[in-house]
Amino acid sequence: MFKSRSEELLDSIQTNIECPPATQDISLNLYNRKICVEKANYGPANPELDNNNFWQKKAELFKTSVEEAQTMRCKNCAAFVIKEKMRRCIEKGIASTSINEEDIAKDIIDEANLGYCELFDFKCAGDRTCDAWITGGPLGDS
Repeated sequence: MFKSRSEELLDSIQTNIECPPATQDISLNLYNRKICVEKANYGPANPELDNNNFWQKKAELFKTSVEEAQTMRCKNCAAFVIKEKMRRCIEKGIASTSINEEDIAKDIIDEANLGYCELFDFKCAGDRTCDAWITGGPLGDS
């Protein structure tokens, strides 16, 4: 479906009012994520690998076992926002940079288990973690 220029402008204004800027601006998102990497050791870089050294450091930080540290992920952090409204914000931001728009954006969100980190203001992958992890999450609609 094609939108008129005025409809696009209204959508843009509404998005900017309702959505955190980092969900719409990839450069800002990357900047904020870099801060989290540097200040709070966001990672691991590839959560699908073993990452033994990464998890050993997390276990030492939290004074727990590696096995328990590996359960402390963004996807269960209290600062990880997965409310439907936030997912729509993330979707709009991704769709604005892709050819197939919403279809691809939804797939990316689902595959990466993306949410929004309220502590560091960036789109966050659910299988990663950081030193600021807080028990009790995620923040959903219910």
